[in-house]
Amino acid sequence: MHPEEIKAALRMKGYTQAALAETLKVTPSTISQIIAGYGKSARLQESIAGVIGKSVQEIWPNQVVLRRTRRAA
Repeated sequence: MHPEEIKAALRMKGYTQAALAETLKVTPSTISQIIAGYGKSARLQESIAGVIGKSVQEIWPNQVVLRRTRRAA
């Protein structure tokens, strides 16, 4: 999705970027970077996808998200 489509979908669900940032305990600029595809936070991408009712893959189809794994002790 284009970043403007993501922003519009958030507005249609009653969220502003600032309100979403406050809910997720991050800065509005962090949300903006995630929406634009510059940020790579799986947690934030999943939260945005959940709000607008789409999968992360639908919103950012060409982006690989690396996940951290815990090492066995």
